[in-house]
Amino acid sequence: MKILRLLFIFLFFIIQNQAFCGEVTFTAISDTLIKSDKINNSMTPSIEKLLRAREDINNSGSDFVLFLGNNIARADKYDLVMFAKIIKKIQKPVYVNIGNKDVQKTKHLEKKEYYNLLNRFSKNKISKLPSVKKINGFVFIFMDGTNEMVSMPRGYYKEKELIILEKYLNKYKNNDVIIVQHYPLIGIEDPMKATFNAEPYMALISKFDNIKAIISGHDNKDFILEDENKIKHINIPSLGTGAEYEVITIKTGQGKTFIRTKVINVN
Repeated sequence: MKILRLLFIFLFFIIQNQAFCGEVTFTAISDTLIKSDKINNSMTPSIEKLLRAREDINNSGSDFVLFLGNNIARADKYDLVMFAKIIKKIQKPVYVNIGNKDVQKTKHLEKKEYYNLLNRFSKNKISKLPSVKKINGFVFIFMDGTNEMVSMPRGYYKEKELIILEKYLNKYKNNDVIIVQHYPLIGIEDPMKATFNAEPYMALISKFDNIKAIISGHDNKDFILEDENKIKHINIPSLGTGAEYEVITIKTGQGKTFIRTKVINVN
């Protein structure tokens, strides 16, 4: 009987492993809002929070780190270099997205220059948006939605960006896809923060059944919503204002998706 019991347990774990054949655990950080003290050259609260998060991450089981935008409090090259030098010491692969506060043409910090500076002083693995990366068996698509001409609280995913997204989704239609972006498509209560053209974006992704999650920030709130196409929309709270980030585990296989999120407070 003991042998049969052990055999049953063994078979149970085999079945479980087959049911969830893809698995990834990563850290998601949004709105770090780094702002340096140029006058006194002293530690600011935003820098302290990112340093504490970095220490946590280096001692965690996360496979990699996603930064979801608004990494700096304003489009400032000095603050961007400060952010880059801090994340350079994260001992995991790092993928950095941008938000509305990160770039502004009038401040001479356009998207191209942003990534040139960021990647000169850090080990960030993204050089432009939109972008696609295969990470740990999943396909991650990094979207933009920002306007570098003027900082806007509402995202706008241009038609040409959605065309690129559709091209990526068709190319990787047999892979599990996770979309990463600053602006959420659903769940924002403040109309001044809501994405302008969420409807055509939602219509596009409704054609694909391999999108497992869309991860966003911007709203400074923690929530998970499932849309009518069973895509999970995971929103990450702000590290800069709320001192929080999330660790996310996603498992997929045989038509099933399991998502676990854990909010970490660095205070």
